[in-house]
Amino acid sequence: MLPFKKNEKYASIAFYAFLTITAAAAVFLCIYNFKEVTKTIKTIFALLSPFTYGFIVAELCNPIKCFYERTILSFKKAKRNMHTVRRALSLILTLLTAIAVISVILYAIIPQTAQSFEDLGSQMNIYIENVQTFADDLVREHSGKILGEQHDTLASLLAEYNISLNIKDLFTQYYTLIQSGANYVISYGGALIGEVKNFVIGVILAFYFLYSKEKLCAQLKKILSALFKRRTYLNTVRLARFTHETFGGFIVGKLLDSFIIGLLSLLVFWLCNIPYYPLLSVIVGITNIVPFFGPIVGGFICCLLILIVAPADFLWVLIIVVAIQQIDGNILGPKILGNSIGISSLWVIISITAAGSLFGFAGMVLGVPVTAVLYVLFKQFIENRLRHKNAPVHTEFYKTDPPYCDVLDPGVVFIDKDTPVPELTREDDIPDPEPKQKKSGTEILKKAIKKTEKKVYGRKRKK
Repeated sequence: MLPFKKNEKYASIAFYAFLTITAAAAVFLCIYNFKEVTKTIKTIFALLSPFTYGFIVAELCNPIKCFYERTILSFKKAKRNMHTVRRALSLILTLLTAIAVISVILYAIIPQTAQSFEDLGSQMNIYIENVQTFADDLVREHSGKILGEQHDTLASLLAEYNISLNIKDLFTQYYTLIQSGANYVISYGGALIGEVKNFVIGVILAFYFLYSKEKLCAQLKKILSALFKRRTYLNTVRLARFTHETFGGFIVGKLLDSFIIGLLSLLVFWLCNIPYYPLLSVIVGITNIVPFFGPIVGGFICCLLILIVAPADFLWVLIIVVAIQQIDGNILGPKILGNSIGISSLWVIISITAAGSLFGFAGMVLGVPVTAVLYVLFKQFIENRLRHKNAPVHTEFYKTDPPYCDVLDPGVVFIDKDTPVPELTREDDIPDPEPKQKKSGTEILKKAIKKTEKKVYGRKRKK
């Protein structure tokens, strides 16, 4: 029997072939059993929900903790290291601040919102009659001018064109739908006990993370350094820091932005004497958390609700909601969030749609920063591949590559193998134009104040 000789070349080929076949089979099984895979992923996320809550709460409380540590509890004249005392006191103050903020919000919003919903239900018939009267008045005043035929009621106008519409039944069904949805949410509250338990455990974990975050990060980096090469270790740490900055900046900024929008809506609705302004402001603030779709849904719900309650204020509510969203999109949002996302609106829509269908409301909120991180990683991968090929990197070059009238025969669709093709080099690259930095509302206001001061003080000095 001949002795077996090990061939490292063929052994490595067999190993990589086995890995390729295994990966292809795994991908095929995942696609074939997509529903079961998503169900398994959701189960895993449910088991890890305390840690998820812990990380989210830690991200939200970390800026408050850092503020107390670096400003109020700096202890610059202390003779010995006061890190432990400073960290404990800052966490206590952070907890008290969070409890105070949540208590104020709940005390100010929940009673008013509940009262608004009760009043809406008790006076529903009156609101329906007001809508009917408002529609009949519009038909009575404008039907003769527009249609050339005078009608006294909306029902007679619709009957003229063989259209049947019962406004009372329509709004009664609409309110019944809202009420049944609210009852479903309330009855579903019993199933939220487990989530409340996970949230409480997550809060405890969050404060443990915040108390010993330096030690936990050092231990994790120690493990990574022992398992991987130096380059892989550094890349992993840099990826973790980038993800932390993206998630932290987005979550904290979006919640702060939504809170300010909710307060601004509450103030404007109150000044304009809009009925049920606490309920409307809560709807605007909560829906604003979801990027892109949230403001649209919130504005639609507010306008539909005010159309039932006070049709005469419908136009005012529409103008107010659109104005507030414009302020948020052009001034407040960029000022708070800055460039923490860095992806276009198309990717925002795709991420919200895909993540929302898989993970619900949490996916709609967290899908955008996840997509931002993946987008940056994929962009870096593509640009590194182009650099290895010594090809142009910037997107601006590929807007005109290849040129429509090149040196090849335009009548031939595919280039023949024997036809020489000119290669690209990095010298052909065209850099992307630098994005124009939009001035924030604060900078514009400061510039206007300076101009006014120059005019006023200049006139005084001339006198």
